[in-house]
Amino acid sequence: MAREKMYFSWEIPTSVVCMVNAICADYERRERAIKYSNITGAVLERYIELNSVIDGALQEVEVGIRADLLRDIAEGRGYTRSPTQCVVSKNTYYRRRRKLIHDIAKELSLL
Repeated sequence: MAREKMYFSWEIPTSVVCMVNAICADYERRERAIKYSNITGAVLERYIELNSVIDGALQEVEVGIRADLLRDIAEGRGYTRSPTQCVVSKNTYYRRRRKLIHDIAKELSLL
């Protein structure tokens, strides 16, 4: 099996990247729980906080690729399998992705 490429210019520990990937992967479930579930209290507050951190970080990314970039991070896809490859270049894609992961980690005080 080929070695996985790492495109991080910031010093982000691999464990932090894994945590951010997991938080992004759970975005849809938390969104549904906020809208349609009967959860209350601290759990609801934490769900809202996590999703607002992701939404805030996505505000700095172009509108057309926000959802696809979030889905790529959540599913562990790279540029070659991303639907955004017809819109942005490889370097731009990874620059946006690195910045998004860094901003989420920083906002959640993981760095």
